[in-house]
Amino acid sequence: MAAIGCNDSIGPKLPATFDLVNINGRGLPTFYFPTPGLTPTILFASLTLDNNGKAFWLEARRESDGTQTTINNTFDYKITVNRIEIGSFSPCPANANCMGTYKGTISNETLSLNVQTTDAGAIIYNYRANFNNYRTNFGLTPY
Repeated sequence: MAAIGCNDSIGPKLPATFDLVNINGRGLPTFYFPTPGLTPTILFASLTLDNNGKAFWLEARRESDGTQTTINNTFDYKITVNRIEIGSFSPCPANANCMGTYKGTISNETLSLNVQTTDAGAIIYNYRANFNNYRTNFGLTPY
């Protein structure tokens, strides 16, 4: 049985915010993917899941040329027991550049998301729940 944005005993109580703690075990700031020469560095990232099946992704990075950028994206998400998928679940129109889905696992305290699979292996973003973020920034009681 699939549910969008459900609350259960395994998954988080929603809404929830998760802060990125590491990428493939490397603490922040860290490179996204090892490349020769300068490489983009992830400085901070968070993922907020609302009650309506929307995921809000915020990522701050230092690009390979040294400029700092912030990336904001809104995606759909589905949670089935302890599995999460984030992306677009609508059919991709012809000739469009559509993203796939990110897949991972989720609990009340952690979220691990495969954001890309390369020849060298998967790039896994590991998040931890930020209970204070909702209380401070959104006026909600932490769960």
